[in-house]
Amino acid sequence: MNSVRKISRWQKGPVDRTKEHFELRCGLIEDAGWSAWIPVALIGPPMGGVVQVQFLVEPGDPKKAEAVSHVKREIQFYLLELGERDPWKYARYHCGTTSNAISTVHWSFFDPGKRAVLTRMRGASTKNPAATRKR
Repeated sequence: MNSVRKISRWQKGPVDRTKEHFELRCGLIEDAGWSAWIPVALIGPPMGGVVQVQFLVEPGDPKKAEAVSHVKREIQFYLLELGERDPWKYARYHCGTTSNAISTVHWSFFDPGKRAVLTRMRGASTKNPAATRKR
């Protein structure tokens, strides 16, 4: 969708996983990876300026309180406080940033209507940028 999706607030509510959504997980990059991190919340697309947030853990559980607090802060920051013209689009961009990877809250975007295709360049390396250039 190319239209700007303004977001004025978020509220607790169900998120349809068969439609585009974000999943937020908590964990340290050093400790493992996506499958080991705690799934904390889903965020549905804005409708009328409001996004639904479905918590996947009990927000009142003292063992999960810190993770829920971190996730709430990130939702507030990226979707409301940052002031991006299109916060939904910016959040999608954020999913691929270094700050997302090194944070304790990790955003991932899912669009079940589109199939992701991963490609790998032969000889490409993130440690050697020259390996990705044409010779």
